[in-house]
This record gives sequence, C-alpha cells and structure tokens, in this order.
Amino acid sequence: MFFTFLPEWLNMLLSLITIVMVPVVIVVLFVAMGRKTFSAIWYVISLQPIRRKRLRQQLQQKLEYYRDLPANGNLKIANAVMNSLSSSPIADYQGLFGALILRLIDKEALKMEVRATVYGSEPHPVLSIGNRPKEELPVVEKKFLSMLIHAAGKDGVLQPRELQQYLRKNKSEDFFHYLKTLDSDERAIAENPDTARQVLGLRKFLLDFSLIGIRDIKELPLWKEYLVYATLFGIADQVSKDFTELYSDYFSANTIALTQLNIIGNNALVTYTNAIDRAVE
Repeated sequence: MFFTFLPEWLNMLLSLITIVMVPVVIVVLFVAMGRKTFSAIWYVISLQPIRRKRLRQQLQQKLEYYRDLPANGNLKIANAVMNSLSSSPIADYQGLFGALILRLIDKEALKMEVRATVYGSEPHPVLSIGNRPKEELPVVEKKFLSMLIHAAGKDGVLQPRELQQYLRKNKSEDFFHYLKTLDSDERAIAENPDTARQVLGLRKFLLDFSLIGIRDIKELPLWKEYLVYATLFGIADQVSKDFTELYSDYFSANTIALTQLNIIGNNALVTYTNAIDRAVE
C-alpha cells in the first residue's frame, strides 16, 4: 500500500501503474542512453561486479592446469564463460572472432594470403574462402563461415572494408543473434562450475606455458588449438612468443606451423576482428 490515507482502490491503481511504468521507463532509458551506457549502469546497480569478483575468487582457489579443450572445444561456450566472469559490463566477442578465423584456416575453410588486391598496391595479408570443409563444422563455425562467404562475394576474396560494408548493410545477420544466445544445453554447460574451471585452467596453463618445461612441442597434439584458445583469451602474442622461443627449430622447419604464428603476429587478424566487432550491437 502506498498511502494509508488514500482509498484502497486508489492505492491498487497506483500499484498497477507502477508495475506497468517500470518496464516502460527501463525501455526509454535503454533507447535514450544507448545499449552500452545502459548496460554499464545496470551492471553496477545489479551488483554484478561484486558477484563476479566473488565467483572468480572462488574458482581461482586451488585452480589446476587444464590441458584439454573446454566444453569439447566449443568456442562459443568458452567465450560465454569468459564474459560471465569478466569485470566489464560489455560482452566481448573480438577474441572469439579471431579464434574462429584461426580454426577455420586450420581446417582449410579459409585462407590468409599475402597479395596485392589493387594494382600497384603494397601486398598485405588478405582472407579468402578456402575449400569445402571435409568434416561437418560445429554450428558456431558453420554460421561464421557462411557469413564470411556471403560477405566475400563471387571472387571469394574478403577485404576488411568489404566485410565491414557487408555487415553494416546486414545488421540483422543471423550469426550475431545466434552468438548472443545460448540454448538450454549450452547454458547448462556454460553455467557449470566445472566448465569455468576448465576454461580458467587452460588459460592458466597457456600463461604459464614457458614455466612448465614441456620438453617437445610434438608432445602437444593440441598445440594449434592452444593458439586458437590463446587468441580467444587475448593472450596470443605471449603464447606464440613462448612457442617460438621454446621450439624455434620446430617452427622454423614447419611451414604450416610458421604460417599459424605469422597470422597471429601480423595485424591482419585484428583488422578483420575489429570489422566484425563493430557490427555487434
């Protein structure tokens, strides 16, 4: 009851108006301030920073190294876990985009080649559509690749500016809607504390890689996937540096391995992930 001196029917009416108006006010504020500003304010009001910090501390206690792929290699779920533990109110997908590009290059569905796309221009790394995947791709990879194929057009060559223009015209791209939503099975896995420990454990393993003292990278059948996850975690520069310093002979003699490291080392990957990230609303 709002006011004791008012008739009961009037108090009920005021209660009803409040119930109706609160969602309306929230929507108006969302539109007026913009998604990012509203999300940041709501993030603080809902005490999310405290909750996430407490959860991170709980998970970090006695955290062990994890050397396998979290959630059976599902990059979407791993990224959702990282966002759920982040101190930022804005979900981050840029590392995921880079990780997807690297994985699709490894599967030969994409290619990164140095070429001059305009007559007389300086050669630079450019993405192009590769071969049809030999195996069925996970949904997130399939949707991501489909988006890039449409953006590349008939010539199959994808310039960062071309990608940005395509996404500007196709803001309702199916991939982005899929990216931001988890189905019931994905949510159950992402919210499982064991999954979070796997993700954080792998990140810890990659950060401490140079200190662990693994004798030979040939003992690491997942080393290419480690580069994919290092990109997802935003630590690819450090991990690729550790790999080349510890196993310089292997990488200098292995063309495919060296190509993977060069893709991480140049700015081309960042150029593409920036173009995609700008389209995420």
